[in-house]
Amino acid sequence: MATKSVNVTELKNRLSHYLRLVRRGQSILVRDRDRVIARIEPAADRDAAAGDDAQRLAALEERGILRRARGSFSREALTRRPRVKRDLVAALLREREETR
Repeated sequence: MATKSVNVTELKNRLSHYLRLVRRGQSILVRDRDRVIARIEPAADRDAAAGDDAQRLAALEERGILRRARGSFSREALTRRPRVKRDLVAALLREREETR
C-alpha cells in the first residue's frame, strides 16, 4: 500500500480519517511546511516487536556498542541505602548558592 503524505493542519482537522487509514495498514508521512517530520505506521503485534528488539540488541552487541548483563541484580542492592559521611543536601544547597 502506498504511503500517504499529509500536512499537520490537515492531520489535526481529520485525525480520525487518517487513523482509520493507519488501522487498514497504510503509513502516513506528516509534513510541517512541506518538510517531513514524522511517520505514523500501524503498530506491530507485541511478538513481532519483541523479535525486532532482540535482533536490534544482538546487532548492537556484535558491534561492541553494548554489553548485556550476565547475571541478575540483587534486590538487596536496590533497597540498601548508601553510606555517605557528608550531608549531601547541604552540599547541593551550597552549590546552588555559589552558581547564582
